Amino acid sequence: MGLNRRKFLQRSGWLLAALGISEALLWQMSDRYAQALAQPTRRKLALLVGINQYPNLEAQSTPLRGCVTDLEMQRELLISRFGFVPSDILSLTDSLATRQNIEAAFNSHLREQAKAGDVVVFHFSGFGSRISLDASLEQVQNSLVPVDDLLPTESAPIANDLLEETLLLLLQSLPTDNAIAILDASYVYPGTDLIGNLRIRSRYRPTFGQISNEELVLLKELRTIAATPNFIKLPPKITTAKPYQLAAELGWNGFSAGVFTYALTQSLWQTTDAANLQISFSQAASAISKLTPSAPFPQLQNQNSKDEKLIGNFSSLISNTPAGDGAVIAVEEGGKNVQLWLGGLPGNILNFYGVNSVFSLVPEITPRLQVRSRNGLVAKTQIRELASTIGEFVAPQVGQLVRERIRVLPRNIGLIVALDSQLERIERVDATSAFTAIPQVSVVTGEELADYRFGRVLEGATQRQNTPLPSLYQDRYGLFSVGQSLIPNTIGNGEEAVKAAVQRLAPQLNTLLAAKLLRLIANVGSSLLKVRATLGTIAPQVEVLIEQVPQRAFENTEADISDSLNLNADGIVDLPVGTRIQYKLYNGSDLPLYFMVFSLDSRGETIAFNPPLAETAVGEDTASLSPFAIAPGESIYIPPIPNLVTTATNTFGWLIHGSLGLVETQIVLSQAPFTNTLAALEGGMQKIRDTLPIRVLLNPLKVAKGVLQDLHIASIPGVQEAGVTTEDFALDVNNWATFSFVYRVI
Repeated sequence: MGLNRRKFLQRSGWLLAALGISEALLWQMSDRYAQALAQPTRRKLALLVGINQYPNLEAQSTPLRGCVTDLEMQRELLISRFGFVPSDILSLTDSLATRQNIEAAFNSHLREQAKAGDVVVFHFSGFGSRISLDASLEQVQNSLVPVDDLLPTESAPIANDLLEETLLLLLQSLPTDNAIAILDASYVYPGTDLIGNLRIRSRYRPTFGQISNEELVLLKELRTIAATPNFIKLPPKITTAKPYQLAAELGWNGFSAGVFTYALTQSLWQTTDAANLQISFSQAASAISKLTPSAPFPQLQNQNSKDEKLIGNFSSLISNTPAGDGAVIAVEEGGKNVQLWLGGLPGNILNFYGVNSVFSLVPEITPRLQVRSRNGLVAKTQIRELASTIGEFVAPQVGQLVRERIRVLPRNIGLIVALDSQLERIERVDATSAFTAIPQVSVVTGEELADYRFGRVLEGATQRQNTPLPSLYQDRYGLFSVGQSLIPNTIGNGEEAVKAAVQRLAPQLNTLLAAKLLRLIANVGSSLLKVRATLGTIAPQVEVLIEQVPQRAFENTEADISDSLNLNADGIVDLPVGTRIQYKLYNGSDLPLYFMVFSLDSRGETIAFNPPLAETAVGEDTASLSPFAIAPGESIYIPPIPNLVTTATNTFGWLIHGSLGLVETQIVLSQAPFTNTLAALEGGMQKIRDTLPIRVLLNPLKVAKGVLQDLHIASIPGVQEAGVTTEDFALDVNNWATFSFVYRVI
């Protein structure tokens, strides 16, 4: 039985390793919507449209690369996760995705087949634009650009777009209200195809065009039908952008995909219960909100805003099926080799998912599957029978879900910095030479896979709060996210040479690499530790903000978790300067658990919590435990609770102060002590607050490597039991859990 909303409230996964800050948009969902999620459904139909190859692109335009991948992501999700029959999914890609074909397919595949209660999904990945309904250019609407799009000119102003309103009215005309449109496209062209490493999904046009007469006639017909009594209300659309915002795609290791589509589908792979769907949407927003102020963010738009039933209608897809990190897509050589689709893993982790990683089948039966190679989202695995279970072999089946069991990560992971294309040739040469001298940092150019970008601060550059930088910073060198958002405290002075700028950035690069390594151990979706973590405020008021729990650890048990989920519309908590916060950790297992707490603050510094022994635990005697340990069945508070008789509530807790921006806190729990981590911390921290055991890390990279080594050591029994032999880090999901809490200082 899956978890309900009380058992799994929120987990903030990292889709990307980028740290740019942004104002994301997210759904607000009613209780009535949540209750509708588990309702049984009939047939499930889908029409998926993805266009990479537009033949009529202008010379200055950049082709799209990730739209067909988006369709593959959706198709595998719908089939393996939500029980769609393959023959009920129709895909139109590239040359097939003409306006006429899209509308004809909608009629034949959806309109003529759907019945009351059926589920209908429409997905579009490609260019969006803005188009006028008449020659006045006053009635401008959002439009989706088909592959046979025409570039409007003054002498021939007619375009061949599909109006967004037409699409929504077509969905409305279906005999079922379980219909949803997922649109990974944006409408207003920002003046460039590329923002950092993001490729924007809006069509360049020198002028607004006019809609074709055929499309206008269809629109008028649909409007007439929609005006009749008792007509089904307009369904909402899940889309990446309002008219003035952007949607984009990004390259990962071996593939490109829409940032939003990847975040949404990856999150939905993990959803175990209908009532958790709103949490999945929040995870998607949290995952992509670190890119840039102008990046695409998911939004649920309901044109009937007064309708108390806010229908996302992914509601009808959830059927209490188990969660997974992917699925079997092919069984070869008599069952010896198995291909897996790994769309449920976050992109930043998948980038480094190594050979020898192990997956288990759902339900967990033998054999296990050991990765031999990976190409993008597809891994080739080999059957690995366990000596203890020989004789119980059950061959994997196509469509069977899989979950990660052993995560193998390389020991030599470095930081990748892309050089901004606007740097002059001599600047790129000098920068390359300087970056090469910094250990574990490599340089790429253009749109290649990167963690950050190096370049000059130009006019229009923004800070973390999406506000323009003062003009005095322009033409100075700095470090940016892949979405071209400035990393805090990386701007130099105006007279600085390129090599000097790179050398100045070395400490920040060290910190950012440490953060990258720690994000690679995020596993709240796959962990099997029975633990819980809560973020709350103590002053100016006592309030629970976010609770997280590894859902798979509690699949068949009860987890007493508060209903609180106090997120903003963008999935991130805003906390004013002066607020005092506190974390609570609960150990629901039968063994002591050890923990470490790290934060990357809004100034770009890494800080760690270093608790005193006397104030660590709550409950039974814990004198024999480490100050970094939690006894079975007990909870601890970070920072600890002082004597409330002599201490005012407004003088304890973790005081929020300093720079405005995003703060990320990672809490790592393990069944084994953090011996190497503590050794790295010894003498490597500078105390920054007199009243709290909180320190700035002077050697964050050494500490991060210590954490990975400690988790590797803790995983040795499980790794050996799985028969894995590797020189890399091998981490058993049974043995650790990493929570990520993100809040915005305002």
